Amino acid sequence: MSILDVTEDQIFQTLGKGRDPNFKPIEKVRPVIVKPKKTYTLNNIKTTQTVKTVQPQVQAVSQPVISVSSPQAEDDSVKKLTEDLNELNNRVAGLQKMVKWYIVPQFVVILVLVLAFVVKS
Repeated sequence: MSILDVTEDQIFQTLGKGRDPNFKPIEKVRPVIVKPKKTYTLNNIKTTQTVKTVQPQVQAVSQPVISVSSPQAEDDSVKKLTEDLNELNNRVAGLQKMVKWYIVPQFVVILVLVLAFVVKS
């Protein structure tokens, strides 16, 4: 007997209780919420317009601050970047060697086995 074959009556009898004759399943219905549609009108222009007087603004002219980095700082950052790039290149080269000497021989062995099965059959 699978769990799909068990009915509510069998469950209540197993628990030692009879089914309640006044039991009515509760149907939960979600209320539908109606949102009002937005209405848009064309040419929505206000009829009253205010005119503002324009006053000239006096701004103090300040010299822009130009930071000149020293050549020593640039050299240090360039050296750091080149060292990081060299380290990354070495890691990539190591991964390529691992793939070359690990994956390729396995592929060759599998290819030889497949050819042996094809020739035998």
